[in-house]
Amino acid sequence: MELPKLNDFLKGLQKSWEKAKISMDIVKEVMKKQFNKKKRNLQGLKEGENMWLEAKNTHSNKPSKKLN
Repeated sequence: MELPKLNDFLKGLQKSWEKAKISMDIVKEVMKKQFNKKKRNLQGLKEGENMWLEAKNTHSNKPSKKLN
């Protein structure tokens, strides 16, 4: 015994899920593009390069600066 209304409902639910997933993927790409527009590499650094970090305004729970 098949339930035509149930099958139609499930097909509609599946289509809605697919449309939502496609929409989320599109929005994800648009957000990524917008974020990357404003992101700049001011120092001209490349991935894998070494650099010095200044610990001037960093705070830790260690009792001594030497132990950081």
